[in-house]
Amino acid sequence: MDMPEEACEQEAPHLREIVLFLSVHLDRAPGVLWPEYDNPAFGDPDDADGAGAGAAGDGVCPAQADRFTAELASLTGLSVRLDRVETAGSAPGVGVDAVWNGQPGDREHLLIHQIAGAVTWQLTGTGECGRPESFQCRLLPGELLYVPARWSRRCVGAPQAQYAVISLCSTGD
Repeated sequence: MDMPEEACEQEAPHLREIVLFLSVHLDRAPGVLWPEYDNPAFGDPDDADGAGAGAAGDGVCPAQADRFTAELASLTGLSVRLDRVETAGSAPGVGVDAVWNGQPGDREHLLIHQIAGAVTWQLTGTGECGRPESFQCRLLPGELLYVPARWSRRCVGAPQAQYAVISLCSTGD
């Protein structure tokens, strides 16, 4: 993923942060981004003025999400799509007996954007050295988690925690 420096400098601050973050982690290892700038596509569903929430109250502004995925795809050369928005308590496998889930086809990378509440993510996969590795973190609202392709994941979260799952893959896949 090679992005011209001048293109990065011209983009919105939240996009710059995400692109730089992905340039470090993509195809390498899981990582967490604690962004300095809010992503306007993913707002707080409890926001009093509703500016960040979508029509369904899912914490996603559809027009902003479409713009975000298109801009991220343009800057990274990846195929980017908002896969789904989940509420942790209603997601399959959340809780004490959380289920391990792999990415569809094991070729997609995931970028998980925490919208509300907190979720503990546990990841397992093969590290750069070829040995099995694990990674665990707790995401708070506004934070992002990168999950490499072929890594399994499971989440343990608060019943009302919400997060957006963004799929990233090479345009040839």
